[in-house]
Amino acid sequence: MLKSDVRSFWDQGSAGEFWAVGSEAKLRFLTEEKSRYQFEPFIPAFADFAAAADRVVLEIGIGMGCDHQQWARARPRRLLGTDLSRRSIAYTRERFDLFNLNSNLILADCECLPLSSGCVDIVYSWGVMHHTPDTRQAVREAHRVLRPGGTAKVMIYHKWSLTGYMLWMRYGLMRWRPWLGLEYIYANFLESPGTKAYTVDEARQLFDQFSDVRIAIQVNYGDLLQSEVGRRHRGPLLSIAKKLWPRWLIRRLLKRHGLYLLITAVK
Repeated sequence: MLKSDVRSFWDQGSAGEFWAVGSEAKLRFLTEEKSRYQFEPFIPAFADFAAAADRVVLEIGIGMGCDHQQWARARPRRLLGTDLSRRSIAYTRERFDLFNLNSNLILADCECLPLSSGCVDIVYSWGVMHHTPDTRQAVREAHRVLRPGGTAKVMIYHKWSLTGYMLWMRYGLMRWRPWLGLEYIYANFLESPGTKAYTVDEARQLFDQFSDVRIAIQVNYGDLLQSEVGRRHRGPLLSIAKKLWPRWLIRRLLKRHGLYLLITAVK
């Protein structure tokens, strides 16, 4: 039941779709690409798209296909992309047709990938595995499909984040329910139903099958109240907060409280 709710949520609007503005399709994709890397400039360095050259790459959770497009431009030997949402598959297929790019796009559950073991060199997944009910199983699947020595590049949400604290203030403290824990807050008020967030130690345990795991915390545009902060959150209070938010102070003193955990894991 939860998984169908997750699929339904993303079928109503793909991740990053609020950046896709313009009068025709190609312009919308270009606008989304520009905004994505303007507000998340750390993605290219983390993903290392150039490493895809002549290798087999799998992206789990393609969304509108922006990062998938960068993988394709790097000329991998083979590119595969999966998503639970038909909307995301359709967007990415349209995008690739417009830009004359190729990928094998598969409607699939990240907990049960329709791929043979040890068939890919790079697994990439940006902000996806924390949405599926069994995140550990999704990580196991990423490990299974990787060749020995292959690399997984995965972003999942960080529990002790400014985004989490702000959501707790709005939906816990301001509603006279301060006892609500962050697990409940993330599951009910951040994106799709059941969304999870992890401490660094919990994330390391998720990836304990891998031989080498490196984790970095990254402040994101939601923590900084920049751009849109998701289609679930609007209102005058947010507008006021965005004008007053001390972004320079956060970048300097609260870097350990970013929403993103950037995980590089070698099989």
